[in-house]
Amino acid sequence: MTSRSRSIVVRQETTYVALNRTHALMSITDKILSSSLVLHTNDDWIARLWDWADENKIHDLHVVQKGFNKRYTRGIPRDKESLLNLEELNLYKYNLTYLPKEICNLTNLKKLHLYKNRLRFIPKEIANLQNLTELSLSKNNLSKLPDEICKLSNLEVLSTLGNCLIELPKNIGRLKSLKKLNVLGNRLTSLPESLTKLSSLESLSLFDNRLETLPTNIGDLKNLTELLVNNNYLEVLPESVGELKELEYLWLYDNRLTQLPKSIGKLKKLTDLWVYNNKLANLPKEIGVMESLKELWISNNCLITLPNSIGNLKNLTEVNLSNNELKNLPSELAQLDQLTWLEVDKAVNIPNELDTLVHSNVINFS
Repeated sequence: MTSRSRSIVVRQETTYVALNRTHALMSITDKILSSSLVLHTNDDWIARLWDWADENKIHDLHVVQKGFNKRYTRGIPRDKESLLNLEELNLYKYNLTYLPKEICNLTNLKKLHLYKNRLRFIPKEIANLQNLTELSLSKNNLSKLPDEICKLSNLEVLSTLGNCLIELPKNIGRLKSLKKLNVLGNRLTSLPESLTKLSSLESLSLFDNRLETLPTNIGDLKNLTELLVNNNYLEVLPESVGELKELEYLWLYDNRLTQLPKSIGKLKKLTDLWVYNNKLANLPKEIGVMESLKELWISNNCLITLPNSIGNLKNLTEVNLSNNELKNLPSELAQLDQLTWLEVDKAVNIPNELDTLVHSNVINFS
């Protein structure tokens, strides 16, 4: 009995060990097969990407020399290592009609340039490119941007000029690293309120759209130095524009503005104020405290008089007052020691105090 029991025990142990060994071998085999499948899949998407590149006659990666000092790379590398390590992809002017989602597997990309193609959409997988700092989608046929673009937390430059966009993603304010947003030459009629949450934004180009208003709290863009909103349908500016304390360039020409807010006087760093081709009947006296102002272009408006405070703009070098309804120029203009060019209508009365400006050809008649 004892011997038989021992024999049974031994056989049971052998079976147990054998089963364990079998399971271990199966586990290792599964891992090997799984690993091979992943590698095959990876090679698969690379092959598809290269096929797409070949079909669209995209060159192998090469350097383009433009002028004496400017050089840039263009094309897609045809070796795997270079492709996976790629940090800048320039597909400028390849007449592309679509962008394959496989592009979004190039997770080391920092700059993606798709300028001058015929793209109608951007794949939602763009969110995978978390290292992206620059994205140029300009001069395509885009009518919409995917919401996933708002997940690019490191994006600093976004350019979509010359498309057919009718709106921006409502969550665009999540792009906390964004410094430059260029959406000129689209079909935008309004802007999402979240845009004012772009706390790092320095440059905002909105011209050549169909905007009727700006967000009421646009003054929250505390780091903005450049606001270009010319050639839209604006009738008023939000009072909060005066909170843009870092602003240096404000382009408002070719709109429908009837007045400027008094708060504009708070823009102490503003150097260029271009508001020609509007419907301004007057300028606020607060304009006289804009101590950094160098260029004031207010031609083609409905101005009848100028505030005397204009004589306080000691750094002013260029002023265009032509095509208004001015009868007289204020004598305070004689205080502008830095003035090099002043354009006015021939019918305007020039006070004696400005004779020096006439004789030195600073004053020009249109």
